[in-house]
Amino acid sequence: MSTPNPLEAAAVPALVAALQAVQAFISNLGTDPAQVAVKAPGAIQVLIGTLEMQIPVLAAAELSAAQSDINAKIGGWVSKLQGLAAPKS
Repeated sequence: MSTPNPLEAAAVPALVAALQAVQAFISNLGTDPAQVAVKAPGAIQVLIGTLEMQIPVLAAAELSAAQSDINAKIGGWVSKLQGLAAPKS
């Protein structure tokens, strides 16, 4: 099994929350077709608000994952260069 991409893994909680928001939107519309037009504006506002709240969460998670990945790569380069510069006996 391959190691998951850290950037993809960081996005999973926000994606789950977005899918749950869509589920709530569908539930908020109700089952009465005559009421859909009345309930839709409020349901849409709830959906948009929930999705908008995920933007900072996703951005922070992605930035953190990207920083960790970049620092790990730079650390590997530093170790490699230090190994090349070590005096040979």
